[in-house]
Amino acid sequence: MKQLTLYILVLLFAACKKEGGTPAVGGIKPAVLHSSTSELVLKSTDRKTVALQLVWDEAILTSEEPMAQSALKNKIEIAADPSFSVIDKSIEQVASSISYTHEQVNTLVTGMGFVPDEKKVLYVRIASRLGANTDWLYSNVIALTITPYQPVDEAAYLYLSNKEMTQFPWKLCSRKEDGFYDGFVRLDQWYNFYLANAESASASLIYGSYPLDGSQYILYSGADRWNCWTSKGGYLYLTADVNKLAWKETAVESMTVTGDFNGWSATATPMTYDQTAKVWKATITTTAAEQWGIKVLINGSWTWFFGAAEGDGNCALYTADGSGFAYDKVGTHTLILDLSDPKQFKYHVE
Repeated sequence: MKQLTLYILVLLFAACKKEGGTPAVGGIKPAVLHSSTSELVLKSTDRKTVALQLVWDEAILTSEEPMAQSALKNKIEIAADPSFSVIDKSIEQVASSISYTHEQVNTLVTGMGFVPDEKKVLYVRIASRLGANTDWLYSNVIALTITPYQPVDEAAYLYLSNKEMTQFPWKLCSRKEDGFYDGFVRLDQWYNFYLANAESASASLIYGSYPLDGSQYILYSGADRWNCWTSKGGYLYLTADVNKLAWKETAVESMTVTGDFNGWSATATPMTYDQTAKVWKATITTTAAEQWGIKVLINGSWTWFFGAAEGDGNCALYTADGSGFAYDKVGTHTLILDLSDPKQFKYHVE
């Protein structure tokens, strides 16, 4: 109550400079945070269903001059102690609500050191401010008692659908179950899509976009979401970070095979994409088994390539130095690279 009183006394006036005058901005006050529950027992069997919803009443800005409500910046702050001496998670948020699945909350709290099957309290508040030169105002604090589950060793997917959510041609995978998803897709330029946690229009979690300040790369699951769209098109590497609520697209301009057989050339042996089979192919002629294996470079990069992975026929995506994957064939053969399931990238030789 004391904290709330202090917040009410903090007000109400800020100013932003503008050519020809200094318009006053009023209505600035701390947000009021609400939670759908105060205690959560997380379940791996319900991992894709919504476990928690946070909604807050944000300040309504008033000004004699036109001013967008989006000028008010909000972020969710999460901590393991009520004083927020250490903020474990800070998430900028456009809309005044957010939903979390059992899986997302579990990933969050186990990453903060919560022990599976043991209760512990998590604290959440909203920080708001108008401009970088003003102080943050803080909402009331919500205390959530949470019992996490033991993380399961199963890759999670986000399924890419068309705008009508009748087709799900591609999928992204969070191989580490940490909320970061990636995968390779082939899309036409300006293709409209959603990312959902199930191959269904009634999926419990559907991410679209919420363009703000010209950015299309925001993930947003609210009912008023827009669809996402790609401005590049072609063969793409897509990433989606549900912790940061952002996605990214990178054009794949080339795939090239390199090894002893071609003097480790980054350009001599390009692969071609078979759109029907959704695989990449290259013809390789060797006179001996590749001593150091072979690599498939993306866009000619030595720090973005496919190399060795555990298990026959598996390869891994590297963004740093790494070994090539095994290739012991001698003679002329076709190398086939299958990236359609990002849970495990595969190759074989015909």
